[in-house]
Amino acid sequence: MTPLPMVAPASRAQLVLLGTMAGPIVDAQRAMAGAAVVVDGHVYLFDCGYGVVARLAAAGLRLADIRAIFFTHHHSDHNADYPSLIHLAWIQGLKHKVHVLGPPPTRRIHDAALAFNTEDIDIRVRATGRTRPNDDFDLTEITAPGLVYRDEAVRITAALVDHPPFTHAFGFRIEGGERTIVLSGDTAPCDALVDLATGADVLVHEAMHEPAIDAMLAKRPYVPPGLRTFLAQGHTSAEDCGRIAARAGVGALVLTHLLPADVPEDVWIAEASRHYAGPVAVGRDLMVL
Repeated sequence: MTPLPMVAPASRAQLVLLGTMAGPIVDAQRAMAGAAVVVDGHVYLFDCGYGVVARLAAAGLRLADIRAIFFTHHHSDHNADYPSLIHLAWIQGLKHKVHVLGPPPTRRIHDAALAFNTEDIDIRVRATGRTRPNDDFDLTEITAPGLVYRDEAVRITAALVDHPPFTHAFGFRIEGGERTIVLSGDTAPCDALVDLATGADVLVHEAMHEPAIDAMLAKRPYVPPGLRTFLAQGHTSAEDCGRIAARAGVGALVLTHLLPADVPEDVWIAEASRHYAGPVAVGRDLMVL
């Protein structure tokens, strides 16, 4: 897969889609959930599902430039690459503390990620004299909406969204680099997401196409019988994405976390455009917006 050309970081905030498929499914064309916002050369990573580390490399984004990592929630298609991410970032030489923010149990997941790589860490510390990664990461567990992070480049606000059975699932609003970008995370339609996205330049919203779900599940006899109901309760149809984008008055709508991913692009766009007159893009891995 050829990476798309990137705009110079100094010009304005870039949105880089790293993984655009709902999972957990392994697919050669699409990784699991992940997106980066790049401002002034700083990388802010949102979710880290299967394949996201490789997509970061393909996009030309250095792990050592990651300033902060945010989790929307802790399904595996949103966090499975995290142990590799933080381990490789440490090996490649972090020059600053990386902030890690997400709902509980973010701290336990982080500790488990370090423990997973204990043998390799011990060997490298003994062989090279490098310091251990314990102090390279600053952990914050988010349990309430509001301002969760700010630095000289960005201001990031969280909203509680509706993704049962999670008590804490979040969408994020990123303001900086002359743009406002909102990432929905996984959610059913909810007013909190509309409020979070109001006036944003870009809304990146997860999307489901319910007519195609039955065909998808029929190909997977291993899934439990209640999965369809589970999926429908916690996700948003492309048509409802259009409604949300229109209510929020956003400048553009990008559909991602596609469920299922094999629905033609024109179908996604037609569904979202029933209620939203602005530009609609169907996310692809390594798309830069």
